[in-house]
Amino acid sequence: MATAKAVGGKKKKVLSKTEKDLAKLQGDHRKFVRTVVGGVGFKRIAALSDKEFTFENQTSDFDDVYVYENVVILAEYTTSQKSNVGSHLKNKKIVYDKIVNNPIGFIDHLKSEFPASAEQFPKYHQSKIIVKILYCSRFDFEAHHRENVSNISYLNYAELRYFVSVVGAIRRSARFEFLHFLNVDIRQVGINGSVDISSSSKDYHGSILPEAHSNFDNGYKVVSFYADPDILLKTSYVLRADGWRDSLNVYQRMISRAKVEGIRAYLKKERRVFINNIIVTLPSDVKPLDENDNTIDAKTLNDTAPVRIKLPTKPNSVGLIDGQHRVFAYYESDSDDPDIANLRKQQNLLVTGIIYPHGMSPIAREKFEARLFLEINSNQTSANSTLKQAIGMVLDPFSNESIAARTLAGLARTGPLAGHIQQHFYDSDKLRTTSIVSYGLKPLVKLKGDDTIFKIWDHKDKNQVLQGTNDEALDDYVQFSVSLINIVLAAIRRNVGSDRWVTDKKKEGHVLTTTYINSFLIILRTLIIKNLPLTPDSLAKAFEGIGEFNFVKYKSSQYNAMAEDIVETHFNNVTKPPAKPT
Repeated sequence: MATAKAVGGKKKKVLSKTEKDLAKLQGDHRKFVRTVVGGVGFKRIAALSDKEFTFENQTSDFDDVYVYENVVILAEYTTSQKSNVGSHLKNKKIVYDKIVNNPIGFIDHLKSEFPASAEQFPKYHQSKIIVKILYCSRFDFEAHHRENVSNISYLNYAELRYFVSVVGAIRRSARFEFLHFLNVDIRQVGINGSVDISSSSKDYHGSILPEAHSNFDNGYKVVSFYADPDILLKTSYVLRADGWRDSLNVYQRMISRAKVEGIRAYLKKERRVFINNIIVTLPSDVKPLDENDNTIDAKTLNDTAPVRIKLPTKPNSVGLIDGQHRVFAYYESDSDDPDIANLRKQQNLLVTGIIYPHGMSPIAREKFEARLFLEINSNQTSANSTLKQAIGMVLDPFSNESIAARTLAGLARTGPLAGHIQQHFYDSDKLRTTSIVSYGLKPLVKLKGDDTIFKIWDHKDKNQVLQGTNDEALDDYVQFSVSLINIVLAAIRRNVGSDRWVTDKKKEGHVLTTTYINSFLIILRTLIIKNLPLTPDSLAKAFEGIGEFNFVKYKSSQYNAMAEDIVETHFNNVTKPPAKPT
């Protein structure tokens, strides 16, 4: 039996394993958030952590308060399970609303209530101070809770782990993306005590390609120029697949710390840049000017012409298509390296930029960038199946593979497979997606055939999906597919038992493997061919006893053999429903 050690005459409480696990979970979560927020340059006011206050007759506290220039972050951490997050947010909503409606009053209140910490707050005019409430939940929770408390920022766990990785690779230079994530206009963030909100731009000398020579569509302009890494660090964005951007059109790989550090070591040793160029997209307001400050019309050119590029210093405006590691190797560190700091200001990166025509929608731009990225990377060994599937969802959303990938994303969010599918770079011991998309889902959701969900999908715009012309109907088809697959999987889980419905290889008899899931999806194809009933009750009854099935008999890619044997065992006596009258 454990004994408590005496500390200062008092017995130290002995924690149970459950209490120790919870304390570790809370500590790890707090550490991750502090790593990110502190890593991008914010200073934590330690004396305000977990300090109770009463503001406008409402008593509450924040786990941490951070300051960077004129930006203040009020951080809340929770390790509550998703079922409890809603009530936690509800309890906090009143004070959150009061702070959002009167942020300066709240900062003044904190200074008054905690005078010892007053000097650590921003030395800016009140009108320039930006206050953000950051809610950091360890576990995901239902979206409607965020909708009920919509005036704060949410750093969900997947996004937190993403920023932990990015900050680990590029240190303080991650602050531009982090501030953009917080919906803070970086142009309103102060520098050394002052804020300059005037629009600005930088000029770079280069060349422009005649439109007839670029082979891009009308309106695109191709320019080349030498730029300083500093401007690219501040203005560029990367559509990383594991990032926080609310778009299906993301695909680029996570930034590699090892690769960044390798390039950085080269820069310090050789004191010169890599000679290959950076590929970017540029917003339509980039002005290619001639010597008389007139905008050059690339349509009228016969030869490459000298040009002055007027590049707005606007955050999140330069799409970094190829060369993210070469750019981010110039990152700003905590104690900034003087050699790198000097190189960061030099115009030493050769940039090839494609200026967008006016009026392009964000989706059109993302599709263009995906196509360009694929052209550059398709012949590289790193352009694996996962990458090609992600880009396929952008460029050809109506393809069978893209529909399958979207369906898997839906299965990962809701239903029996939620939490069991690999979605993020840090996921381990979860179902890998590529094989399930290619061999399980793609044949099941394809748009033609007698063994596909599309065959039984009854929708007024079905033909428009077949023709690839109706995005909303495609969404409906994906949702229908997700719902039907979940009915089948729920029936199997019900009869197998939740304790075996895990990916943990140490668990004897576990059934969540790629082989078994692909087999379950093939079973659904067979049931569709046989026109057997697909209701929850009929399936639950048919799958009775499947827990006794000899799953371990089937290895690797024996999906079909396993599916055939399950259908033979469990559906041999199931009768077809009567035909619908015509």
